Amino acid sequence: MNKRLATAFLMLVLAVSVGCGGLPKTHYYIVESPHVHSSGEAVISKVIMVDRFRANRVLQEDRILYRQNENEVNYYEYERWTSPPVDLVTNYFLHHLKDSAAYANVSSTRDIEKADYKLRGRLRRFEEADRGKQVSAEVALEVELVDARTGQGLWRGEEECSRPITVRTVAAVVQGIQQCLDDTANKLLNSMQDRILKKRE
Repeated sequence: MNKRLATAFLMLVLAVSVGCGGLPKTHYYIVESPHVHSSGEAVISKVIMVDRFRANRVLQEDRILYRQNENEVNYYEYERWTSPPVDLVTNYFLHHLKDSAAYANVSSTRDIEKADYKLRGRLRRFEEADRGKQVSAEVALEVELVDARTGQGLWRGEEECSRPITVRTVAAVVQGIQQCLDDTANKLLNSMQDRILKKRE
């Protein structure tokens, strides 16, 4: 079979596969915006800027990640986030701070001249972990607050969360990751706010 016939045959096979439903449907999942109670009045009269979080390359893709051991990374090919996890988490923290109304202003821009504080972080885990028969959703974060003008560190925190998954579906894993993100973000941002308020005393 010459090259032209081989190419035509391959295209025919692909067309038949698609026509017969051979390619699975891709499912997309979102991270819900945080539900934050606001007092309606800024507690801290400072402007805070949120930098894009850092992460390893595996968390800069939109495919949902799972691990069966510490040294091997796998993906669900047809189960994806609407954006890479590092961007989902950055936007989550941005909305959390805005909705809390605890600060005079919260921005994602790089207008450093107007910012008093800069929040930056690192996403270390955002995944399904398979350990034998036990499956869990895991999130791990490092976050720090620095003086936007001097770069001096003002506060730093780390949090990890792991939730067991009883129903072995990707949707259940996504829900567990969402709950872990809610939990870790609340702990980190409450700790950060307490540190700022104590420093003012």
